[in-house]
Amino acid sequence: MCGWLLSGCLATTTDIDYLKETMQAIQKNNADLKSRIGELDQTLASFREELIHNQKKMATLTQKLDESQARMGSKMDQMTQLLSTASVQPSVPLPSEEYRTAYGDYLSGKMDLAIQGFKSFAERYPKSDLLDDAEFYLGDSYLIKKDFAQARVHFDKVLSISEELRAHALLKRAYSLEGMKQTENQKKTLEALVQEFPDSAEAQTAKEILKEVARKSPQPKPSKRESAQNNHRKKSRVER
Repeated sequence: MCGWLLSGCLATTTDIDYLKETMQAIQKNNADLKSRIGELDQTLASFREELIHNQKKMATLTQKLDESQARMGSKMDQMTQLLSTASVQPSVPLPSEEYRTAYGDYLSGKMDLAIQGFKSFAERYPKSDLLDDAEFYLGDSYLIKKDFAQARVHFDKVLSISEELRAHALLKRAYSLEGMKQTENQKKTLEALVQEFPDSAEAQTAKEILKEVARKSPQPKPSKRESAQNNHRKKSRVER
C-alpha cells in the first residue's frame, strides 16, 4: 500500500516538473515571437517612412526641375543663336535633363551609373537648386552599395547646405554610421534628429533605433560593493 502511494507521488511530481518545463518553453517562444513582431513593425515603419519621403520628394523635385529649366530657357536660347552659325551644332543637355538621367538610374537600381551621373551634375552645376538633392541621392547610392564611409561624406554635405533635407539626411547618416560600427556617433546623430525634429516620421524611426541600440548594448558589470550588497540581500531572503 505504501509503495503504491509513493509511486503515485513520484508520478505526480514528474508531471508537475514536465508541466513547468512546458510552460517555460511556451513563455520563451512567446518572448521570441514578441521580439520578432517588434522587429517586423520597425521594418514596416521604415518602409512606410521611405514611401512617404519619396512621395514628398517627387512633388518638390518636379517643382525644382520646372523652375530650374525655366531659368535656363533664356540662356539656352542665346546659346542656340550663337551655335546656329557654326557648321556643326553640338547637343547641349539641360542640367535638369542630366539630373533626370541620374535619378532614373537611381530608381532603376543602377547605382554605379547613378553615382557617376550625380557626381558629374554636382561638379558641373555647384550652384543649382538641385545640388542638395543630387548630394542626397549620391549618398544614398553609396549607402545601398554598402560603401558607408562615402555615404556619410555626402550626407554630411547635405546637412551643410540643406534645411529641407536635414531630417532625412540625419537618419541616413545614422544608417551609415551603423554600417561603420560607430555606435556612439550613431546614437548622437539619432538624438540630434529627435531633438531637432521631434514630430517628424524620421524622429519616430530614430527613437525605435535608439531603443534597439540600447537593448543590444552590454550592461555595465556591478562593482564589488554592489555585488556584496546583492549577495547580502539574497542571503537575507534565504534566511527568512
